[in-house]
Amino acid sequence: MRASHKARPAQAKLELQLGPLIDAVFLLLTYFVFTISLSTVEGLLPSELALGEDRKEQDVTDPKKETIVRLVQTGEQVQFFIDDWPVSDAGAVRDHLASLSKDSMIVIDAGPNVVYDYVIGLYNTCLKLELRQVVFPISTGGAMPGAAPRS
Repeated sequence: MRASHKARPAQAKLELQLGPLIDAVFLLLTYFVFTISLSTVEGLLPSELALGEDRKEQDVTDPKKETIVRLVQTGEQVQFFIDDWPVSDAGAVRDHLASLSKDSMIVIDAGPNVVYDYVIGLYNTCLKLELRQVVFPISTGGAMPGAAPRS
């Protein structure tokens, strides 16, 4: 016998199955989230890190043109040293840097507890003064007066 074929009534609603479609969209979304590179693009500093002490081949620089600016956190304040001489404040550091020639190398050596605002502020000061050879040492050999030892 033949099965009777019922025709759909004209008033019957056509319902879409959204469950599988939503599942497919979430699977695609998950795939793309896990396959994209999530590295944040940050500003590149146009300076190079100084070579560590354990390296045999170091850049030969004229010691007369190199100025070391150390920042040491003492309690709530930050002390500034230029070539191991204490300086009163950041304004005096700026005045000293302004008196240097444009081809001088500035080494910013910040202690381990120094707030980064001071380091970035000093770096920006060097850039405003058009001092382009600014480096950050990887490790230091000598300890500064009042400085915490580095590990």
